[in-house]
Amino acid sequence: MAITAICPACDETIILNAAPKLDQKIRCTHCRTDLIVVDLDPVELDWDDFEDDWDDDDDWDDEEDDDEEW
Repeated sequence: MAITAICPACDETIILNAAPKLDQKIRCTHCRTDLIVVDLDPVELDWDDFEDDWDDDDDWDDEEDDDEEW
C-alpha cells in the first residue's frame, strides 16, 4: 500500500514508495520544492532547505576575517 502526503507548496499529493522516516528529506515531484517529514501519523511534510546540510560556517568565518583586515 502506497503512503501519500500533501505538498505544502503546491497542495498536490506525493506518493511515497516506502515508509518515510522522521526528518527524511523529500522533493515534491510536482513543484520540485524541498520538503522534510515532520510527522508520521499521518505523514506531514514541511518546507526544508537542502542547502542547510552543507557546512556554511567556513564561509561565515571568511567574511568575518575580511572585516578584521579593514
